[in-house]
Amino acid sequence: MGMSDKIKKIDDKTKNVQVQVSLLRAGSSFGYDLFDEFGNSVLEAHTPIEEAHIRHLLSAEIEFLYYDPTASKAGAPAMTDSGLNVANDMIGAELKSEIVDHTRDLLEHIREIYNYSPGATISKEKISSSRQMVEKILKTVDENKDGVYESLSSFRNLDEYHYHHSTNVSILSAILGARLDLNRTLREGMGLGALFHDIGMSSISKEIINKVEKLSREEFDVIRGHPHVGYKFIEKNPAMQEFEKRIVLLHHEKTDGSGYPYGFDMDHIQTQLPRGIRLVALCDVYTALVLRRPPNPNYSSREALRLMLNMVYAPYKKFHQFLPADFRDFIRGLGFIVNKGNFFMNRGDLVRLNTGEVAIIEEMSKLYPMNPRVRVLKDRQMQNLKRPIQIDLLKDYQSYIANVFDRTKDSKTVSVKKIDESETM
Repeated sequence: MGMSDKIKKIDDKTKNVQVQVSLLRAGSSFGYDLFDEFGNSVLEAHTPIEEAHIRHLLSAEIEFLYYDPTASKAGAPAMTDSGLNVANDMIGAELKSEIVDHTRDLLEHIREIYNYSPGATISKEKISSSRQMVEKILKTVDENKDGVYESLSSFRNLDEYHYHHSTNVSILSAILGARLDLNRTLREGMGLGALFHDIGMSSISKEIINKVEKLSREEFDVIRGHPHVGYKFIEKNPAMQEFEKRIVLLHHEKTDGSGYPYGFDMDHIQTQLPRGIRLVALCDVYTALVLRRPPNPNYSSREALRLMLNMVYAPYKKFHQFLPADFRDFIRGLGFIVNKGNFFMNRGDLVRLNTGEVAIIEEMSKLYPMNPRVRVLKDRQMQNLKRPIQIDLLKDYQSYIANVFDRTKDSKTVSVKKIDESETM
């Protein structure tokens, strides 16, 4: 490593090796992943340390980094928070390619019907082959329970973007149904409905759906009509279940009433919209964030999950999109799988509870990652508490995390990141 042992010290409590930041030198590297005092990853193994890294750490007043000398070195299977095998993509490249090809044929076939056979619908054979594809996904998921899912995150052109988007949403919905142990019919329905969820887009001219520049209000209104158009296309098709058809119609409804096509309020969504549809909607939003339309760069899985948490309903929010229980189930089923086996929140993260209080995470729960132990620092009026209060969210059934804060570039202030509606259309 070429680095003096005087910068290293064994932490007596954790047995981790402590590294003094002020003594680091640019160009040096470690054979283990480096993390901060809260367990957040800072630098991967064998990555040369740059001067900018050192300046950033010092400006953030981070005095020490740590590594675990008992952890697997690079080249061995990576250790994760969940114990999942990150080397095992549960949906392999060959099957992903097969699903993309199927999705391409399906969506182009539907576009041809819209263009040349208005009033017709999709054949029973096409739906049957799609159902077989979903069954193949579910079989693969059952055989790879310890794997992760690497979402399709690139495309050569905007047509391919739409194929990859629908493929991702279908796979994620099927995995989620399986991980939540929903019955087989519901899992299959979620996977098939998700595969078809954007078929209404096939009725819209490619000049609009493939437009890179910002859409006009009129163009955006056309896009917002795609759930209803897609539903009318399959409404009377006996080869699809009503639940699958309703996924096509209702996957863009939001708890704050700003969704479409009907603008249902939270009470209606909670009581009238089946849970499976709400879960597919979460998979749709996640995919829209990790596979973004140009010119926007993709969010990482961790960034996407944190953004989605900030869309969860809380009494103090004017804008929100998801029911807290639905997002909790989404994370329970997919959080580790899409985030390479790791937590998307970490010890030391600053969060805001549904009560409006601000807290810091003290300990994460592997089985219930949305229910960590926290220490409340500020009350709902944002005033500092004289004595911080510790809350175990596994035992406090009334409180939940409704926002996670991200540090700004100078690491001295925090903010809640939000996204524009057009990113998840």
